[in-house]
Amino acid sequence: LDLTLKPAGAIICSVIGEFTGIGGRQEIAALKAGGCIEIYAIASSTSDTTSTELKLVTRMETNSILRSAVTVRSGGSKRDLLVVGADGGCVSVLDFEGGKQGKVLHCPAFGKTGCRRGTPGQYLAADPKGRAIMIGAIEKRKLVYVLNRDGEGNVTIASPLEAHKSNTITFSLVGLDNGYDNPIFAALELTYIDYDQIENENDDLSDSAASDDNNAHASTPTHSVQKQLAYYELDLGLNHVSRRWSTAVHRSACILLAAVPGGSDGPGGVFVAGEDWIEYVHEGSDGDGDSHAAVSNAIIAPLPRRKLHSDSKGVMITALTVHRQKKGKFFAVCQTELGDAYKVSLDLQKGDGTYSVTGITVSLLDTLPVANSLNITKLGMLFVAAEFSNHALFQFERIDLADVAPTTKSSQVREVMDALVSSSSSRPLVNSYLKAYSVMYTAI
Repeated sequence: LDLTLKPAGAIICSVIGEFTGIGGRQEIAALKAGGCIEIYAIASSTSDTTSTELKLVTRMETNSILRSAVTVRSGGSKRDLLVVGADGGCVSVLDFEGGKQGKVLHCPAFGKTGCRRGTPGQYLAADPKGRAIMIGAIEKRKLVYVLNRDGEGNVTIASPLEAHKSNTITFSLVGLDNGYDNPIFAALELTYIDYDQIENENDDLSDSAASDDNNAHASTPTHSVQKQLAYYELDLGLNHVSRRWSTAVHRSACILLAAVPGGSDGPGGVFVAGEDWIEYVHEGSDGDGDSHAAVSNAIIAPLPRRKLHSDSKGVMITALTVHRQKKGKFFAVCQTELGDAYKVSLDLQKGDGTYSVTGITVSLLDTLPVANSLNITKLGMLFVAAEFSNHALFQFERIDLADVAPTTKSSQVREVMDALVSSSSSRPLVNSYLKAYSVMYTAI
């Protein structure tokens, strides 16, 4: 008999939304180790009215291994639904109306139980308009579910549409914001080659061979193994999913994608994060002349590096989120494996109802605990679901950082990144642009 005296505090991932519908407040849904889903509200502290803290609204035990979550708001609704992927071989649509115990609206099964590489559930993405969701596996399989409403206003879910691609490993998945056009999902993928397809053991599968497709003087046949950003389009009229567009990205592109506001609110597209750089990619985007653009047709900016950090070792981005302020205004916050957080903004040029991206600006924001998830609220609060330390809630004190913080732009190349951060140690929060409001202690 194994009875836990205290629930686990480690957060696998967290998402933000208006789940309970109480007062139009934003809440944080946290997927915790041990199969527990908790909803937290951001409210004033009972002991100090000038402070803000996280208050537990409801907890739901699932008796499963939780893997991923995404927020969905269907058309005409004033509340968000929580879609969860777990090890049960199904996708669950949950409703937390009124702050009560979560109600399972739909739970369609699609595969075997367990955390398998070929069973969808590791990745979840939703159309920003709430019309569809995509659930993907680590390898090959992707399924798209169309969401709708019946005559009584209840949310319905259709049979899954397949978007499989053989010999493909998926690293990240996100839903694009393209207004009311057909829903599009972006996936970071790598297509590998079966051993039986290799002609001889001298074939070169290295990164150099992958980026040297135009070398006509190669003495041995090469098989291009490139990491790609692919767009999957759901045609609502034909009820069909197709692989619409793809482009090569750098091999060090990690498992992070973040959708940029689109339609009438922005240029659309996604941020792709990698080792020492972040890039903006969209269908039809142009390179900025960087040498990196030979591999990926995108606008790329290097990250500010610590002055004492070794030049031979790159810094990987581990968390990335986009916050929409108002029409045409938004910014992203990313974090590296060292804990350094950066503000990422796009330089936009507005045309006749459209936006074009001319550059990227990256500014150092703060040094925070390394996070599994970053969530930004409308009130200017940043929730850090820490990987190892205590989870915390911060308040932005300043967001215009280009003139006061170490900054890089897409016009700079990687070789001239000098005199950026003056110290190799973490800076204290008192000298930062984030104010710690609340700490949620982690019980492992």
